[in-house]
Amino acid sequence: MCLFFFCATLIFVKFSDFLEKLSEIVFPSDIKCLACERDVEKGKHFCETCAKTLPFNYEHVCEVCGINIPSEGKCVRCVGKKVYEMARAPFIYDGIVKKIIHDFKYNNAKYLFKPLAMYMAECYLVNDMDADIIVPIPLYKKRLKSRGYNQSFKLGEEIGKLLDLDVIECLERVKDTPTQTALDFKERKANIAGAFKVKSKEFVGKNVLLIDDVYTSGATLKEASKVLKRGGANKIYVLTLAHTPL
Repeated sequence: MCLFFFCATLIFVKFSDFLEKLSEIVFPSDIKCLACERDVEKGKHFCETCAKTLPFNYEHVCEVCGINIPSEGKCVRCVGKKVYEMARAPFIYDGIVKKIIHDFKYNNAKYLFKPLAMYMAECYLVNDMDADIIVPIPLYKKRLKSRGYNQSFKLGEEIGKLLDLDVIECLERVKDTPTQTALDFKERKANIAGAFKVKSKEFVGKNVLLIDDVYTSGATLKEASKVLKRGGANKIYVLTLAHTPL
């Protein structure tokens, strides 16, 4: 009997140590604010000041593309046939979120992917999305070589761990499109046309979660969705970290 209690106590102690180590990995005690790098409380990603300015995107969004709108329903761009089931983002592309996205795209701030993926995974669950696999928007090979990583894949990888979904790189970017920053909606649509092709058919018959960092005009995500649909995907859900405001 004594031996049993000793073994049970030892197992409990080891399990407690495991939980403590896991907690330290998920919520390190020395973590800094993701926006301003001030110290934050354990279990949080932003300091109190920055947390108050986070531009969340949960109130009155278009039921299709997820853009922030004054009331419930669809925005003017989404009236008519839709390419995907819904697109959602936890944040509006503004303020400190805009800075954070710039940091992980252009300043090699890869430590941001894991905590930001938690907000995206929560957004997925809150909106009752139902995907079988994750497909990240690919970068053109020249841009991928220059940056060293695809931010959409990195976000998808972390989201996949949280939601227990495989990340499948089944799209290839075959067109080196110029940056779309200065283009209007029609120009973006023309610019991205024919940019993707299927390189793997693992998505056929499955519900796909398409991942990108920012939803701007939606041209890139719609073009990728069309390619996946033509290739045999079932339902397509779009998840980005941020959505540009109206």
